[in-house]
Amino acid sequence: RGDGICIERGLFCNGEKDCTDGSDENSCDIDNDPNRAPPCDPTVCVLPDCFCSEDGTTIPGDIPAKDVPQMITITFDDAINNNNIELYKEIFNGNRKNPNGCDIKTTFFVSHKYTNYSAVQEMHRKGHEIAVHSITHNDDER
Repeated sequence: RGDGICIERGLFCNGEKDCTDGSDENSCDIDNDPNRAPPCDPTVCVLPDCFCSEDGTTIPGDIPAKDVPQMITITFDDAINNNNIELYKEIFNGNRKNPNGCDIKTTFFVSHKYTNYSAVQEMHRKGHEIAVHSITHNDDER
């Protein structure tokens, strides 16, 4: 409740307003969420500043699908070292190209633990992006 008084969990979203302000029933589904964004109005929302797509599949500006550039993002997580460098060399061997003829690239989210920094430098030299995952990345699932 907005006044700081708790109600039983079972009273939330049960179809009855148990709080005087009705807050126990106002976020039960997307149609009744007071914090949801208003529906997109295509007469107000116009390119290039805004674009409406009810299901997220409409192509902006009615561009034919065959003319829309497609992007694939490749990322890897954690150390670059002798356990995986040969795999990376195989994947990024120069035989896989983007439509513009350039070699495919990736972003390595590197952690400090077990990382071979010479291998990291080599990947960067070849044009790959190096991002910091975390110095203290913790694999503990606690």
